[in-house]
Amino acid sequence: MEGHETVLKACSDMAICSRETIDRGHRFGESAPRHLRAIFITSSSYKYETFRKFLNAPVELVVLDIEEIQGSKEEIMMDKLRKASHLVTESTIAFVDDTSIHMNGLEGFPGQYAKDFLKIGAPRILEIASKVGRGCSYSTIIGMMRMEEGKVVTKTFCGEVRGDIVRKGKEDPRVFNDIFVPREEEYDEVPCGMEGVKIGRYRAVEKVKRHLREIGIYERLFEN
Repeated sequence: MEGHETVLKACSDMAICSRETIDRGHRFGESAPRHLRAIFITSSSYKYETFRKFLNAPVELVVLDIEEIQGSKEEIMMDKLRKASHLVTESTIAFVDDTSIHMNGLEGFPGQYAKDFLKIGAPRILEIASKVGRGCSYSTIIGMMRMEEGKVVTKTFCGEVRGDIVRKGKEDPRVFNDIFVPREEEYDEVPCGMEGVKIGRYRAVEKVKRHLREIGIYERLFEN
C-alpha cells in the first residue's frame, strides 16, 4: 500500500461543489496556484498537534469524525480518503491518518480495529498481554491527497514501532502509551527524548516530509 500513488476515481457532485467553495477563483486544469495550504482531517486534537509538530510546517485542523468501515487497514484508509476528498483543491492538500496495534500473542489482533479494542481500557489490555505475550507493534498510516491534472491523487506513508506491553509504574495506566515500551533498537535515528507510540507516528511524518520535498511542495507551505 505504501509508496504507490492512487487516483480517486469516485468523486460526488457534493465534493466538487465543496472544492469550489473552498477554493473560489481557481479552475481545475489551470497552472498550480502560488499559495498552498495543508489541512489535517481528524477529530483528535492530539493527532493534529503531533502531526503539525513533526511536519514542522503550517497545517490547519479540519475537525471531521469519519465513520470507519469494516475491512483491511488498506481498505479503511482508502475509504477515509474518499470520504474526505471533497476538501481537496488545487491549492489545498489534505492528510488523514489511522493507527493499528498488532499483538504478537493474538496473531496480530486487534490490528486496524485498535480504536474499538482500546475501549476496554489499559488495565484490561495489560491483563491480556500477561496471558498471551507482551510483544506488539504500533503503526501509523498517513494518507495524503492532492490535485493533479484535475484528479485527486492519493499516497500513503507508514511508520511503525515495536515494543512490549508492560506496567511502567505504580499508577493505574489510562491510555495505551502508558503501557507501551519500545524496544531498545527502536530509539535509533529518532530525536532524543522521543518515546512510546510517538516513534511510529514520527517515522510516518518523516516520510511525508521527505515526499513533499521531493515533489517541491514542502517549501510552498511557508509562502502563505
